[in-house]
Amino acid sequence: MVERCYFGCRLVQRVDEDTVAFFVFYARARDIKEWAGIRRVTESSDGIQRVLRPTRRKAITRFLGSKSVNTIPGNILLAFNPDTTQFTSLSQSLSVCVPEVNLFNDCEGQLDWGRLVFQFESGLEEQSKPALIVDGQHRLYGISDFEEENLPILVVSLIDAPIQEQAFQFVVINNKAVRVPTDNVRAIIAQIDEEELQERLLKAGVSYGDKSPVLRDINDLSTSPFQNLLNWPYNRDGSQLVPLTAIEQCLRYLQTLFPSLEDDEDSLIELFCAIWRGVRNSYPNLWGRDNKFMKKVNINALNEFVGDRLKFAWEMNLIDIFDSAAVEQQVVNIVKLLPKEFWEEEWSVRIQDNANVRNLIKADLDTLANNSKLRKSWREDLKLPSAASVSGDD
Repeated sequence: MVERCYFGCRLVQRVDEDTVAFFVFYARARDIKEWAGIRRVTESSDGIQRVLRPTRRKAITRFLGSKSVNTIPGNILLAFNPDTTQFTSLSQSLSVCVPEVNLFNDCEGQLDWGRLVFQFESGLEEQSKPALIVDGQHRLYGISDFEEENLPILVVSLIDAPIQEQAFQFVVINNKAVRVPTDNVRAIIAQIDEEELQERLLKAGVSYGDKSPVLRDINDLSTSPFQNLLNWPYNRDGSQLVPLTAIEQCLRYLQTLFPSLEDDEDSLIELFCAIWRGVRNSYPNLWGRDNKFMKKVNINALNEFVGDRLKFAWEMNLIDIFDSAAVEQQVVNIVKLLPKEFWEEEWSVRIQDNANVRNLIKADLDTLANNSKLRKSWREDLKLPSAASVSGDD
């Protein structure tokens, strides 16, 4: 049996006798992970947490690694099940030691300094641990994954909290979050170097003004197949081959297919990069070169073609779009039906960025896939390859 003892303050926020008390303290992230578990809705009938998304977890780790002074001052919220902890007051002893200090900040009768003790067995399943995470699972796991430091986190814990109270707090927290308008932020930071702040925010993956950290990540991340390929001033040392609008249009299309990604940029980036890693690895000789394969209209057409098939696989429970490795392999399986010769031959239309050309490409991609499945000649019934290129091979 393992025992933990933490010093902090116990607070009863309301005077109602049924109010669940808080215990507030600091502890290191990896220590907390040993005794704080998750009861997820997919694993338990009384679960309160959503599925842990690796993309959001990685985003926290990346945020910490992007600059050595980046911190996460916000707390995580835990809940100790009834009869799992013992609180011992130390306020009287502390008052004797430091009589000149007001230990209660005008909260006498509701705040009490002391220690919280609890015990647990090593190796418990997540839902059986003495405390459960109500809010902040991605923060806790992302901070724990940061290998350079074992960082302390501020913890607000509910003591003797029944499952109903845990669920109530989870719903309240996730329905009360409001994004701060950019104009409000500008007013707050009026006296500092805004350009420097913007650069730091972008590196940390936080939107500010009209600059998107999504595009920056797609241009910068080593896991992105478009690393140093985007055509914008920020990409000073890259090839500037792919228009930003091509990427933005691809991302918007994926968000229409998977609405849960609209408010989850980290997962959106991860899905987009996984898709296009599969494409890049399937066509290494075409990738990153000035050819029609890398043109905006073709990128968007191929993105829609692949995205539509991923959506079908997602709806049929054949793939988890939050599993990057699985998505990448699924894309490889999809595009292997599309011979690279299709993009190498001369086309009968001029490559232009418009809906007509994009629809022609998508129609030919459908035909290519069907030809491959039916073991027909890949050129059969295609609209784009020119008659000259087809007759030249015959």
